[in-house]
Amino acid sequence: MNSLDLIAEIILISSLGVLSPGPLFFANLIYGSKSGFRAGIKIALGHTIVEFPLIVLIAIGLSEFSSPFLTHESLRPIGLVGGTAIIFFSISQMIEILRTRRKNVSNNIDRVDSNSHFLYKWNKRLVSLKGPIVIGIIFSSLNPFFIGWWLTVGLKLISDSIALLGTILGAVFLFSFHIWMDYVWLGATSYMMHKGRSILQTKFFQLFLLSISFVLAFFGFYIITINLS
Repeated sequence: MNSLDLIAEIILISSLGVLSPGPLFFANLIYGSKSGFRAGIKIALGHTIVEFPLIVLIAIGLSEFSSPFLTHESLRPIGLVGGTAIIFFSISQMIEILRTRRKNVSNNIDRVDSNSHFLYKWNKRLVSLKGPIVIGIIFSSLNPFFIGWWLTVGLKLISDSIALLGTILGAVFLFSFHIWMDYVWLGATSYMMHKGRSILQTKFFQLFLLSISFVLAFFGFYIITINLS
């Protein structure tokens, strides 16, 4: 794998986590409705404060506990776990998108579905007490989906990065080509929410997520296949 292949892999796989609606995303919409684009950037900054040290720690741990030389054989289990996790998260997202599309819902964020409606109201009470940077830290560090993603799907990205560039440089390289998506996504959606527009229930966004999930599911199968060969 060369650097261009790694960049493409990072961007493709990262989209699975970045674009998935979750606590951080809904908190971003709440702040965005009040402060617009700046709120999204501040929440992304709080997310960065948690995410970068996490990536570095996982990279160091992976280097310490793996073989001295990260070979195809030593990375095979990680590839199998990562591929399986990609398939699981992709299929889960496809099921959720298709379930949502069958409902006759409005574009109002409060009516996305019963679960997100509850999450939105719960977030609204919490964010009234904290600033966007603090919320970015809290909703990242205490989100089991976020931690689990980096220990499964993200572990494949980390292992490929350090195998190509070394532990620290690989972690920085991975983070650089991953984190910009969070800033763009959170900044753009907070701006749209401030302008009174919601992207979450648009047909284009749903089809876009469905397409990404479909491609990533096949990519997960491909990763498993090459690690079993």
